[in-house]
Amino acid sequence: MTSSVSAAARKSPLFYAFCPDYPNVLTKRLEVRPKHFERVEADKKAGIFEFGRGMLPPPSSPLHTHPSLPSGTQAMEGSIMFFRLPTLEDVWKRVKEDVYWSEGIWDKEKTVVGQFIKGPEEE
Repeated sequence: MTSSVSAAARKSPLFYAFCPDYPNVLTKRLEVRPKHFERVEADKKAGIFEFGRGMLPPPSSPLHTHPSLPSGTQAMEGSIMFFRLPTLEDVWKRVKEDVYWSEGIWDKEKTVVGQFIKGPEEE
């Protein structure tokens, strides 16, 4: 998609948001997941969302056999997302607007947001 928003976002720095979950929130995470995906889709259309995924817990984690985990769904224990936004503060604002933040899924003390250095193609 080429638009002025996407072009402007593409020139913005690349940031990451590492958002581990609080313990024992898998059921709630799955309940609000559609709202999280709605926001991600809007971010994609705006050209600010580069990539993201849920993070798998270690193989020994009981989350893999959690009773609320639907068949065919992988267990998750957090999220990692990559954004193109003007400032670190903008990324924090976006993270705090997410349903996983407001519903107490992401661990607010362990969430980390940071910026990557520019790649040679961005100079």
